[in-house]
Amino acid sequence: MTQLSSQDLHPAHDGGHALQPAPHGGLQEAELRALGLDPDAVVDFSSSTNPYGPNPELLRALGGARLDRYPDPTGLRAREALAAVCQVKPAQVVLGNGAAELLWVLARCLVPPDGRALVVAPTFAEFGSAVRAQGSLLEEWRCRPEDGFALDLDQLSAHVKQRRPAALYLCSPNTPTGTALPAGELYRWAERHAELTLVLDQSFLSLSERWQDALLPLPGNVVAVRSLTKDHGVPGLRLGYALGPAPLCQRLEASRPAWTTSAFAQVAALACCRSRSFVQESRQRLLEDRQQLAQGLAELGIEALPSQVNFLLARPPEVPALRARLLARHSVLVRDCASFGLPGFMRLAARPASDRARLLAALRAEVS
Repeated sequence: MTQLSSQDLHPAHDGGHALQPAPHGGLQEAELRALGLDPDAVVDFSSSTNPYGPNPELLRALGGARLDRYPDPTGLRAREALAAVCQVKPAQVVLGNGAAELLWVLARCLVPPDGRALVVAPTFAEFGSAVRAQGSLLEEWRCRPEDGFALDLDQLSAHVKQRRPAALYLCSPNTPTGTALPAGELYRWAERHAELTLVLDQSFLSLSERWQDALLPLPGNVVAVRSLTKDHGVPGLRLGYALGPAPLCQRLEASRPAWTTSAFAQVAALACCRSRSFVQESRQRLLEDRQQLAQGLAELGIEALPSQVNFLLARPPEVPALRARLLARHSVLVRDCASFGLPGFMRLAARPASDRARLLAALRAEVS
C-alpha cells in the first residue's frame, strides 16, 4: 500500500520564508551569461516540449495575425475550433496564455481566501504557488519514490472527506514522475466527490501513451487544463486552454483581464486544430526517443523510472554537481528535481537521436 503524507503550508510564507517564484526547466539567461554560454549552443533536456516543433503550419499562420486591431477578448474563433476537436461546446473552452496562467485563474476562482486546496505532489508548482499567493491554505499529498509514485485513490478519498478542500490539483500524466492514471478511473473518482472540484492538469497528455483519454467526457466537477505550446513546440508563444462546465468557464473569463491571449496566440490555436497529425507523428517519434534514452541510461548504469510520457525521471549520482558540469562543460541542460522535493533525481526530456547521443556522451564523461 502506498504510504503518503500531507502537510499544511502557511498562506503567505512557506516554512517561514517569503514566497518565491517557482523554479522551472528551460534556459535561464542569467545562468548562461555567468557561464559565458550561447543559448543557441545549449541542448535543453530540462523542459519537455516537442523538440520536433515548431509546427510548420503554425509558423505559417503567424504571418496572418492582425496586429492593427485588438484580438477578440475571449478568442472566440479559436475556442470554437478547440471545442470541435474536443467535442464540447465553445462555452466550455477557455483560451489561456499558457497552462500556468489558467492554473492561477482557477486557483483564484475555486479557492476562497479562508479555504484550502489539496495538491498531489511531487508535481508542477504553479497551482500551489497561486493558492499560497492569494492567502489560502495549501496542503500537499505526497507520493513516495519507493512506491513508484503510485497514487492510492482510496487513501486520497479518505483524506478528502476528512479535510474537505475546495479544490484538488492533480497532474496526470504527471511531471516530473512520468506517471499517469487512466482518465476514466479519475473521472469515476471525481463523481464520488461531487463537493470537490478536480483541477486536472493534462498538459502532457497529447505526447503520452494515454493520449486517447483526451476525448473522454468530463464530469461536471472536473476542469482539464491542456497545453498547445508543449504539443506544437512553441513555448515562447504561450498557449493553453481549459475545458470545464460552462458556468465555471464564464467565471474564469470574468476573473482576468481582457486580451489575455494575443492575436498571434489565437491564429496559432486555429492552426493547431488544423494540423493534429503533427502531434500524432511527433508523439510516435518521442515515445521511441524516450525508450532509446532509457536504454542508453541503463547502459551507463543510471536508473530511470518507468514513464508514460515524453520524459524520464532518472537517479544519477550527485545530481546538483552533475547538472552543473553537464552545462558548464558540455552545454547540456538537465532538470535537477530538488525543486520538486526530490533531491537525487533528474528529469530528462526525450529528444532526437543526435541530441540524445550528445547527452549520453556527456554523462559517460562525467559519471564515474
